[in-house]
Amino acid sequence: MKRRLFLTIYLVLLVFSLISCSGLSEKQKTDYGLLCSSVTFSSDKVVGIYVDRIPDDLNGIKFLQLVKDKIPKDYYDALEKFRIVVIPKGTYYLLKVYNGNALILFDYSCNTGVEGKVLLSPKEYDLNHLDIYDKCK
Repeated sequence: MKRRLFLTIYLVLLVFSLISCSGLSEKQKTDYGLLCSSVTFSSDKVVGIYVDRIPDDLNGIKFLQLVKDKIPKDYYDALEKFRIVVIPKGTYYLLKVYNGNALILFDYSCNTGVEGKVLLSPKEYDLNHLDIYDKCK
C-alpha cells in the first residue's frame, strides 16, 4: 500500500515537473524569437544610418546607444538583457549575442534575417569559424 502511494505521488510530481519544464522552454523560445526580431530590426536601423560605411569603432555599447530611440522598447529591452559584441567589417558588421560566455546568436548585417540561431540548433554551427557563414564578403 505504501509503495503504491509512493509511486502515485512520484508520478504526479514527475508529470508536474515535465509540464513546468516545457512551459519554460516555450517562454525561452518566445524570448529568443523576440531577440532575433530585435537584431533584425536594429540591423535595418544601423545600416540605414551608416548606409555603406560602418565605423571602425562601432561596438556593442555604441550599437545599443544608436538603436535605443529607433526601435520599439520591447526590442531594446530584449537586446539589453545580453552582451552584444559588434565587429565592423567595412560596409557591414558581425553582431554576436552572448548569454554569459555562451554565444547564442550571430548575424551579419548585410543580409535580412539572422544567420546564426545558435541557441535553437547549436550543433549546426562551427562557432570557432563564423566567417564561413559570412555571405557578405
